[in-house]
Amino acid sequence: MVYEDTKLTYRQLNNRANQLANYLITSYDITPDSPIALCLDRSEHMLISIVAVLKAGGAYVPMDPSYPDSRIEYILTDTGSKILLTNELYKTRLKNIVENIRNNIDEIDVLAIDTQESEKLLLLQPTTNPTTATTSQNLAYIIYTSGTTGRPKGVMIEHRGVVSLKYDLTNKYKFSDTNNEVILQFANYVFDASVEQIILSLLNGYILLLLPNELWLDEK
Repeated sequence: MVYEDTKLTYRQLNNRANQLANYLITSYDITPDSPIALCLDRSEHMLISIVAVLKAGGAYVPMDPSYPDSRIEYILTDTGSKILLTNELYKTRLKNIVENIRNNIDEIDVLAIDTQESEKLLLLQPTTNPTTATTSQNLAYIIYTSGTTGRPKGVMIEHRGVVSLKYDLTNKYKFSDTNNEVILQFANYVFDASVEQIILSLLNGYILLLLPNELWLDEK
């Protein structure tokens, strides 16, 4: 994986994702289909979090930091997530949102995964692959619709759907058998197109190049 000046090998990505996954399992009793909310900018932390949630057996629920507070409140209330992974930049705002809806849901912990404190905490976790009871029929992720025709609806996708997409796209695009293919990750992770880009790369052993928001929005 490549993001600006950050490069992670598959081993490094796996180790860091395992540490976060093991932390989630031991700290929040994550079980198959447990929704775990993400509110992250595009970076290596976004990818690590997605992989970690899948490894922990949960279903990731992506939210764009640009969402209005009301939409974030609705998604958190609707999913009942126990934890919200975010960037330090948004931690205070999200803590305030969580406080506003505390009477409607169980307590939600807000964890900024890009702080030195969090990095030290995760370094204490094992890098071994966690063992879960997750099957192909359990949820991989929940993506919410725009809500233009009413309230946003969570579209629930199972692991078998993700794997089927990988095989279909690999055959369709006729990639080479080498590991030198490069996949651009430019779609916002709150849309299904991002899943295509991420899983097509990671499940084939290709290079995933994450484009900064500022780069792909640049019209010059």
